[in-house]
Amino acid sequence: GCCALLGLTLCLRADAGASADKVFKWPDPGLGQRTSDRVKAGKEAARWIACEVCEERLLSLFPSSGDADSIDHFIEGETLVDSLGDAKSLCSMRPLAQLFRGRKLDVATRPDGTAALAKTDSPPFFEEINTSDLAFHWKSYALQHACTETFRRDGDAVAQAMLKEFHALGDEGGAQQRVVKAVKAACGIAKTCRSHRAKVARREKASSGGGSEL
Repeated sequence: GCCALLGLTLCLRADAGASADKVFKWPDPGLGQRTSDRVKAGKEAARWIACEVCEERLLSLFPSSGDADSIDHFIEGETLVDSLGDAKSLCSMRPLAQLFRGRKLDVATRPDGTAALAKTDSPPFFEEINTSDLAFHWKSYALQHACTETFRRDGDAVAQAMLKEFHALGDEGGAQQRVVKAVKAACGIAKTCRSHRAKVARREKASSGGGSEL
C-alpha cells in the first residue's frame, strides 16, 4: 500500500493534499426545500462569518446615539451581560434579518468554498422566520447558526471580555472607537471566532504550499 511503499509521512501528505482539493460547493442562494445539503451549507458559511456576525450583533446592542454618557451607562448596567447570556433571544431570526438588511451585509460565497459578509448596494434578502421545510433560506440560517453557536457557548465570556477591554482602554480615543476595539477583542475570544481564524490560517498555509488546509 501507499504507506508501505513511500513511508508514513509521504502517505499522510498525499492524503492531506487530496483533502485540500475538496472545495465546498454552495447551493443556489434563494429559497428552497430544507435539505441536508442546504443545512450543511448554512453551517459551513457560519464557520466563515462567525467573527463578523459576533461583532455586528454585539455592536447593535449599544445605544444608537453613541455619546460617551449613554455608552458608559450601558456598559455599567446589566443589559449587556443579560443580553449576551440569552443566545436564543439574541439570535432570533427576525432581529438578525433586520440588522443585516439594515447594514446591507450579505453572506457572500466564493468559488473556492469560502464565505464572508460583504456590503451590498441594496438591502439583501433574509428570511425573518425561516422555519418552513419548503421555503428554507440557508444564508439566513448561516447568520442564525453563527450567532447561536457563538453566544450559546461563550456569551458570558464575551460579555466579561468586552467589559474588561473597554475599561482597559481608559480614555483612549472616543467612546465609539473604544466600543469597536473592545467588541473586536471580545468576539476574538469566542471559540467559533478562534476556529474561524485557525481555518483561515490553515487555508493560507495550504495555498502558499505549506501543507493542507484540513
